[in-house]
Amino acid sequence: MADYGTATTYDLITAEGAFLGGVISPGVKISANALWNDTANLPEIEIKCPEHVVAKDTITAMQAGLFLGTVGQSQYIINKIKAESGLKDIKVVATGGLGKMISDYTDEIDIYDRNLTLKGLQIIFDKQKK
Repeated sequence: MADYGTATTYDLITAEGAFLGGVISPGVKISANALWNDTANLPEIEIKCPEHVVAKDTITAMQAGLFLGTVGQSQYIINKIKAESGLKDIKVVATGGLGKMISDYTDEIDIYDRNLTLKGLQIIFDKQKK
């Protein structure tokens, strides 16, 4: 599972629901905020995929780094998780605020489910109710 929220997290979960481990990195928005708040003269930008990776202006260069950097990170980490776990055929589910946008730009993500967390909470609630 890849969750693109405040932090970007990658979790390896078995078909039975056992958590085997995970990866945590700064979320896209945290990285973006660091660029425009902690550097001199970089503007706040819309996070989106630019037409080209090599940009000719500051805004497009920032978009390339933020967006395509996250796509590249996702591809690398997902492939590394598959290799290390030996589970090459696992289904990768993305969720979170930017999950749909990222999943549209990589074949490493099989499913996008914006309500995955809510579905999980519903399952927990139903089990507790019994």
